[in-house]
Amino acid sequence: MAIKLLLLLAVSMSSVLGFFPTQESGKIGDYSHQSITERALYESAAVFIRTYINAGNKYASRSGVDVTVDFIRGDRSYEAVFGTVVETIVWGNNNAQRMYANVPMRTMNAEMIFAGNLLLQSLRDQIVVLSLSPNPDWNNVRKLIGEYLFTMQMFYSNTNWVETYGNVTCNELGIQGRSMMPTAPPDVATCAGCVYSHPAVDKHSCQNNILVNGQYLTSGYLSVQGIPKPTGNDSVGIGKCSHGGKDDAFSDVNAIGGINKETSDSSLSPHFFLHHTAGEAAIQATNHFFVGEGPRLFGEFVGLPVACKDCLKPGLSLAYVIDTSLSMSIDFEQIKTKITETIQSSLHENKTMPSDFILSTFSDPVSLNHVRSTTDGYEMISWIQDMKQEGGGDCPEFSFHGLLAALKIIRPDSCLFFYSDADPKDPELEYAVLQIAAQKNVHIAFLIKGTCNTGIPFLARLENSTKATCLKQSLDKDRRKRSTDQDIHQPWNKLYSFDKV
Repeated sequence: MAIKLLLLLAVSMSSVLGFFPTQESGKIGDYSHQSITERALYESAAVFIRTYINAGNKYASRSGVDVTVDFIRGDRSYEAVFGTVVETIVWGNNNAQRMYANVPMRTMNAEMIFAGNLLLQSLRDQIVVLSLSPNPDWNNVRKLIGEYLFTMQMFYSNTNWVETYGNVTCNELGIQGRSMMPTAPPDVATCAGCVYSHPAVDKHSCQNNILVNGQYLTSGYLSVQGIPKPTGNDSVGIGKCSHGGKDDAFSDVNAIGGINKETSDSSLSPHFFLHHTAGEAAIQATNHFFVGEGPRLFGEFVGLPVACKDCLKPGLSLAYVIDTSLSMSIDFEQIKTKITETIQSSLHENKTMPSDFILSTFSDPVSLNHVRSTTDGYEMISWIQDMKQEGGGDCPEFSFHGLLAALKIIRPDSCLFFYSDADPKDPELEYAVLQIAAQKNVHIAFLIKGTCNTGIPFLARLENSTKATCLKQSLDKDRRKRSTDQDIHQPWNKLYSFDKV
């Protein structure tokens, strides 16, 4: 599977209504939706491998594709899982091309950029909701991701973003709460006509035909999509842009020409000279979609192995930071039970123990916060069982105070488990928490439940800066995880919750 996908990547990368769906349907060497998505997945996997599995110099000078192929080739199970993930996402991508190629909102044509952006936001929300379900259907999630990527990649081949910003990605695209450059109003001419014969276009006759770069976003009208192109000013040869290409009847309607960058073939793409730039921008954007907030959760999503941190080794602290506010409700008793079981099994069955245990509880007001440490596991169990819920009249709690109190006394390279359903009420302490966590190389995992938490970025920054890939509380050294870890790690959905902010 890995060799097959690598060969596909090497053959080419291409389109007709945006990038071509697959390499086979376009000109050799061009970018396609398939090649863009595959390359981004391989490069994202390489970021994960370099960061969490084989950190150091082993893969430092090799391409992302080579790193991933070399790694998964060594284990058929990883190769099969990763190959299936790639094929499913690419299937969703190409299925969107089959279903929606003539829908301007889906392809970002006809200046339907605002509507296309709303669509991306909606698809992203669906990905989050499906991922948060009790038993996610990851096959459907991956297909939906492919559908999302289809429209996102079209943005770079069909709008004037690349003409304005080159291969820089649009970080606002598809993200709720972020404002994009406005789309040109209906009465604004966006293109000037260009000499539109194949020999002339081949010599870049349409290179400078866009009139609104840096001021507005625009995209071309395409005759087969059913939206009439607004009438241009025939006397001066300006008007709305056309998509362009030999099959676009609007190419001969003012403004004459076109702006698409979907191929490197000048007969199909008037801006063929920017095809490579558009393809690279689409790859970067796809890569950012997968690992832009950090690669930690990406590995679980695509089935790559995670080297677990053994939290029960001597010389370490085992720390728990727990929200004791009333909003924790049912989760509170479950947390107490799981922590008690972890420590009890460690005391009864394990020959090695962490050197101390830390319990930091927090609520609102801050006077309800407490931190304690002990070398006696039974005393820690007693503290856990005696915890009571109190305080927290509003949603935010003093969580940074609780984290900071534990981090001040935790031993270097230790594990910290954070349980809350709330946003922090003390964001001014974030820098101090990030700094001390990094200095002590603390491994942090979060269990976030309930409706009070909005998935704010501090959790992503803290987790991704502290190597919290897989923290093992299990005593079975041959297993990577136990149920507690599976509750803590919610692959994919948490990543996209952060992206939405």
